[in-house]
Amino acid sequence: MTGIAKTRPFSKVLYALVLIGGVASGGPIEFGAPALAQNIKPEPMPLPPSEFPTPSADLEALIARNDAVALRKHSWLLWSGLTADSSQSFNGRVLPVWETWLSEEEAFSPVNQLVAAAAAPRPRILRPFAPPRQFQHGASTLARALAAGTSPRQRLLAFVKMSPEAASFLAASHETPAKSGQSYSYVSASDLAQLNAAFDQHNTAVKDRKIIDFPAAGTDLKMVFLPVKPTGLSAIPIWNGAADSSDPAQPTPDSWKTCVAVDPTNSQTGTAAISCNGRQVQAEIVPLNAFYSVQIDAAEAATINSLSKLAGAAAVQAGEFQVLVAMHVTTKEIANWTWATFWWQNGRNPPNDFPGSVADMPDASKVKGPWRNYAMCISDSMVVPATDPKGKPVVCFNPYLETNQTDGLNSNCMSCHAMARLPLTAAASPYPQTYLPNGFVDLADPNIFGGATKTDFVWAIPQSAH
Repeated sequence: MTGIAKTRPFSKVLYALVLIGGVASGGPIEFGAPALAQNIKPEPMPLPPSEFPTPSADLEALIARNDAVALRKHSWLLWSGLTADSSQSFNGRVLPVWETWLSEEEAFSPVNQLVAAAAAPRPRILRPFAPPRQFQHGASTLARALAAGTSPRQRLLAFVKMSPEAASFLAASHETPAKSGQSYSYVSASDLAQLNAAFDQHNTAVKDRKIIDFPAAGTDLKMVFLPVKPTGLSAIPIWNGAADSSDPAQPTPDSWKTCVAVDPTNSQTGTAAISCNGRQVQAEIVPLNAFYSVQIDAAEAATINSLSKLAGAAAVQAGEFQVLVAMHVTTKEIANWTWATFWWQNGRNPPNDFPGSVADMPDASKVKGPWRNYAMCISDSMVVPATDPKGKPVVCFNPYLETNQTDGLNSNCMSCHAMARLPLTAAASPYPQTYLPNGFVDLADPNIFGGATKTDFVWAIPQSAH
């Protein structure tokens, strides 16, 4: 769930920004102060201990009996915590809790411990927008356009966030295996190579070739956004099933035939004629505030375009809004992590509730405002029954993301992330070429994990260690 394309090592950029921002040199910030948040401190999930983290035995019991309703309620509970207001504001707006968290780039940068400690004001880039990393490998129109440097019809941008517990875990070195007397940093490529070599030297069994587990409250997120113009109506594609696509076999967002017309003034209603992925359609008008959105100022636009090398029609424009259309959520509450994905569905269910729905959402006292407009599916096991290698594969994908990938319509998060390992090889570098196998993955399989170190379902470790 941690795949963002990088054109240069962002950790080095962030480190330079921290130095430039006054921690060392006292000089001005390169891209301008408005692009950076000086005092934002990561806040934990605001749920009581009785609700989060849920004891793994309780969740495993629900998984064993395939209690989908209870598991969905658990994921909606997480959603309510993530989207709750934090105690902090940025640019005059209260931030949801998840926005205070460290990005993947911050968590893996040389200054992780300094930023996480927040002992003094330090510049932070809260939203390091970039094209999703897996789009470098898909065969879709969007992937080909990004690879060619041309402007796709739908310019998806994304970033990853890590909870304070996950970021703190990465900031520390860990004795691996437990009681071995040897400690390693999981953000250091050389340390990870040494760990893998130690497993080789000691002929460690494949099942035991792994880093130690993240803490139970460890949570990782991937957010995905689309642009909305500051004036006039903007088309945002909405999932209406694979059949409502010009390419039903690989129905990426740039092929969807249904759009909504987003009104940045929040004043219009009814329908309007609008171009939807190159087709003229009559679209429902929805207000901007039906989404979670952020407005991009000139300094932020310069930062995003520089770091992601976006230019021309593909470049982020000052004044535009970025609206949240998708979010992956995973927590370490069970050994294989819990997995849920949310996407903007205008508060309604997609056809046949596939791949998920708004069912079981708590009332408006817990999930508030625009956050009620997102649908959700879960994949808390790879197959059903959960421990049966020949069980039926669970299908749960995000229409804005996995439709880009081969076999994405049959995928689930857990099976993909079970494959996270290092060193990266042709079969695992830098992201799976397809989502197969999308069923049971045996974590002791020497054909997959022989000679490798499993990274606790976290692709960010082999991808971002420096």
